[in-house]
Amino acid sequence: MTIPKTLLSILALASLALAEGDTFATKFNALPKSVQETAKKHMENAFPVSIAAAKGAQGWDYQINTRVDGKYHDLVIDEKGQLVAIKDETELAALPAAAKAAIEKQTSSAKLVTLEKVTEGPRVSYGAVIRDAAQGTITQIRVDADGTVKPKKP
Repeated sequence: MTIPKTLLSILALASLALAEGDTFATKFNALPKSVQETAKKHMENAFPVSIAAAKGAQGWDYQINTRVDGKYHDLVIDEKGQLVAIKDETELAALPAAAKAAIEKQTSSAKLVTLEKVTEGPRVSYGAVIRDAAQGTITQIRVDADGTVKPKKP
């Protein structure tokens, strides 16, 4: 499989932008081939930013952080190359009415810091980071499209 010229250009720009330490391109090339292939399929017009890895009960997951039109578009890929999730920065107005209402209820006395659409296979949910101005605490919540607030994973 050949790498599209636009992706090569983006990787070259990223390596210039990330001159300190390992570059995005260096880290990307160190990923398992199956992870690289899946990432390439899902980051055509994205600007690469960073790569992170986390070991879970099922093995390694890699998060490829990118930007599309100024918003983040992050890919979570397992070590076998399976796309686990896509996390896209979004706005409250773009959410289904029930999910929007549930998040607004949670933020009635707090500030919405970030909001993302999380696609895991056919399932879509919305993640929010909320800051309580009075206490200064930060809370993360996950809401299904139907407005059901999901418990935090341990």
